[in-house]
Amino acid sequence: MKIQVSIIIVNYNTQTLTKQCIDSILQQTKGVSYEIIVVDNASTDGSKEYFSKDKNIKYIYNNKNIGFGAANNVGMKVAVGEYIFLLNSDTILLNDAVSLFYAYGEAHPNTVLGCYLQTAEGQYASSFHYFPAFTIKDFLLRQLRLKKHIKIDYQEHDVECICGADMFIPRNIIEKVGMFDENIFLYGEEGEWQYRMAQQNIFRRVIPSPKIVHLEGQSMSASLKKQCIKYESHFYVLEKYMDKFTLKLAKYYYYYHFAFANRHQLKNPEVQSILNIFK
Repeated sequence: MKIQVSIIIVNYNTQTLTKQCIDSILQQTKGVSYEIIVVDNASTDGSKEYFSKDKNIKYIYNNKNIGFGAANNVGMKVAVGEYIFLLNSDTILLNDAVSLFYAYGEAHPNTVLGCYLQTAEGQYASSFHYFPAFTIKDFLLRQLRLKKHIKIDYQEHDVECICGADMFIPRNIIEKVGMFDENIFLYGEEGEWQYRMAQQNIFRRVIPSPKIVHLEGQSMSASLKKQCIKYESHFYVLEKYMDKFTLKLAKYYYYYHFAFANRHQLKNPEVQSILNIFK
């Protein structure tokens, strides 16, 4: 049978969340043929023992944690669907989102799709964001709030970057721009990827019809360690696309901004490790 959609979920010690996500896919998805691929980044919470027996999925176990983007790449390499649907383990489908994405994608080629995510309480959850300001002009425009902001009006909108929790992508776009940059371990990988898409005039759009809950942050608790990983990823992307002078200014800005915000714990080794990123 021809597979229309390959759904890829990266699991890292989130067995309960991943099971909940898979159950919602199985319950809600009716209108398309699909496969579920779970890529496990060396979980130690019993995920391997549990998911390796699940006949509803293709289960791939990595012997080490290779990062979010790299794990999705592993899934994309074995996927056979016409579309690739990257879905966070901490998401729950509330309707036949897969079929709705597929139908819209068929009518709108050259477009990567996301939806208006919601919290468990039904409130709006972050669903899109902006690329980093790679030039001084972009930075100043954003500081002066001259950049057009998309209103949360639950209408179709083209955006700079769809949240990585749900990305519905035609296979031909992946063949055109390549996969995730595996130098980014975690955070910002979807932004760098979609920036490459933007450079090739590929649309990124949020649509209102798919309904998905994102239990944001439950796969990794907030901490200085999390901030360190975020900044490492962010500065890798800045170094990839910024000129040296602007990069130097950006490092000064982040250094003093972060140092001031954490001025009462500057001797903390984790704070120092983050400050070293900006040097």
